[in-house]
Amino acid sequence: MIRWRVLRRLGPLLALGMSLLASPSFGQVVDYDDFDHWTTGFPLTGGHARAGCESCHPGGEFGATPDDCVACHGGAGLSGWTRKPGNHVPSSNRCDDCHTTATWSHARFDHLGVTEPCSACHNGVWAEGKNGRHLPTSNRCDDCHTTVVWRNARFDHVAITNGCFRCHNGTLASAKSRDHLPTSNRCEDCHDVMRFASADMNHTGIQNGCNACHNGSRATGKDRNHIPSNDRCEACHDTVTFRRATMDHTGITNGCFTCHNGRLATGKHAAHIPSPDICEVCHNTTSWK
Repeated sequence: MIRWRVLRRLGPLLALGMSLLASPSFGQVVDYDDFDHWTTGFPLTGGHARAGCESCHPGGEFGATPDDCVACHGGAGLSGWTRKPGNHVPSSNRCDDCHTTATWSHARFDHLGVTEPCSACHNGVWAEGKNGRHLPTSNRCDDCHTTVVWRNARFDHVAITNGCFRCHNGTLASAKSRDHLPTSNRCEDCHDVMRFASADMNHTGIQNGCNACHNGSRATGKDRNHIPSNDRCEACHDTVTFRRATMDHTGITNGCFTCHNGRLATGKHAAHIPSPDICEVCHNTTSWK
């Protein structure tokens, strides 16, 4: 019988409770045979269904009982022993965001409304943190991760301007392919954080060895109309432009007409005195005049 169950729970508060039932402050006499706690807007479920009335209604006070968890599970009253412990994760006092009335243990954390930095909890103590294989990063987890899933994170490269190889080393993240141009590991010299393809080669500091890349396979090499020369591109070209190169004649002592034939380079003009095509008989590499 509901009536006797309620009476047994009230125990020593029975007399006080009965007087309050009929008091003007309560409003009306309640028939406990027909009383349904659902009508209060606070159904008794889980652990609440097993709690004694006095746990929430101390002193027989039934009116204006708060229905937020922390009102009972936050003070020093009868339910004070269930308040948040000192090692609780940083959170608001909305216990029901994560806990249910069935049990306090095994709560499912609801990240909605979280304002604290992720690392405040995801520090390897309160919740899972970065493992030993994690990329070198700051502790702003939300730069790459979401509250839905930790895996398959999208790395945010914003503000990263150097040190790419710390991650792009072929172990933590993709690195130079086998057919990559011979370069140092300063990825940022040519690539940016938006894309790796169509990189602009930064030739700063390169003074020789051009043919290692400019061989017609990895990068543009000599075209078919190029004057006969060795593969020391830097002898005439610079890293700013390949066109309008300044020919370095150092070491050239003969065979001038190979280039200076009027097609590849300036040759004899129409008013030149009759002569064979051995330019070096009269001219030198310092001055034609």
